[in-house]
Amino acid sequence: MQKTKIIQALFLFFCLFTLTGILLIDIARALPSIGMIGLFILSIVHLINHKEIKINKLKAYGSLIFCFGMLLPSYFYSDNTAYFFERLQINLPFLILPLCWVILPDLKLKQITICFAWFVFGVFLMALQSFVYYLFNQETVNELYLHSQVMPTLLTHHPTFSLMSAFAAYIAWQLFKEKTTFFGSEFEKYFWLIICVFLFVFTHIFSVRIGIIVLYALLILESLRFGILKGNLKVLFIFALFIFSGALVLFNSPTFKNKLINTSQDIAVITENSSANNQSLASRLISYKNAIEICNESSWLIGCGLGDIQDLNTKKFKELFPDVSKPIIPHNQFLYLLAATGLTGVLLFTFAFMYPIWRFRKKVNAILIGIYVVLLLTFQVEPVLQTQLGVAFSAFFLLMGIMLSVGQKKSNEAALIN
Repeated sequence: MQKTKIIQALFLFFCLFTLTGILLIDIARALPSIGMIGLFILSIVHLINHKEIKINKLKAYGSLIFCFGMLLPSYFYSDNTAYFFERLQINLPFLILPLCWVILPDLKLKQITICFAWFVFGVFLMALQSFVYYLFNQETVNELYLHSQVMPTLLTHHPTFSLMSAFAAYIAWQLFKEKTTFFGSEFEKYFWLIICVFLFVFTHIFSVRIGIIVLYALLILESLRFGILKGNLKVLFIFALFIFSGALVLFNSPTFKNKLINTSQDIAVITENSSANNQSLASRLISYKNAIEICNESSWLIGCGLGDIQDLNTKKFKELFPDVSKPIIPHNQFLYLLAATGLTGVLLFTFAFMYPIWRFRKKVNAILIGIYVVLLLTFQVEPVLQTQLGVAFSAFFLLMGIMLSVGQKKSNEAALIN
């Protein structure tokens, strides 16, 4: 029992280390990998001592391993093997982390809650730093939004940071709702509400389209689950207040107004067939068309091969849109996989990726529902699983959500479950 507690404590430590690395990846890119290596070594040590893998845990976490495994067959028809192995390396967390979760003893509910609180507080500090910078540099920052740029943040990939802000606001709401405290102070639960409100407002001021969409999708989700289905008028009133406040921020935010101007320019480029250079929406649309063309020219059944998709996509850009200085890969996770692995790959990935939500469908927890909403929406406009940051974030929170669901079957603890 004492050894199990030590293993769980080290499990928690490396989880917090990995989360910190995800948030600070642009400062020290190796941090998430170091955290995951620590988890892997810990799981090997635990496996050597116990020499068993529980089948039920493999069923719970193992489907995510298939999200990695389904990429392997395309090696045999990829010419650019260097790019293929680069993609495999980026997707390694979908192999390593589920194995660690299968082998290691599940964290206790309080330890899982600490992980979520750590993430929320980290995102809050980063958002606060950006917000303070904005207050002292409003004119400069507002101008950036007219040129498809946003206010500077420690995490430079702004679509990911925007969805992190939205997801952290959602988790902070769950912490407030469950009256989460770590030091026994009555103020603590209201501290989570303060963070929730701040991140809600910040996501609007940050004005990244996907972040705002994800934020309101999560808000609607909570309204349906606790306001309408359970007839909780108090919750409905709070959510109505959030929506009203969000509308006020949007209509009075210079960053959002400038983002609208930039978006309308982007749409004009599409409708008028003008140059798509440095236009995010227009470039995305081209990348979607390229994915379909690659399938037409290679194979709808198995795609062109994971190793060749970048080369073929870049070739399409140069042939049809030579004025675009920065060609982008298909900015839709499903279209990217369609071009690389065909309909076969997309169907296999979708089944493996969605299996956990089906497995725990009878009593799924709020975090697992929330991360699926975040990822499925973001998949439509970003190739999330083609970046180190996106893979680490996705795999970690999917596994933590599954761990909560596994714990739900073992006990009646309710925090972050309902």
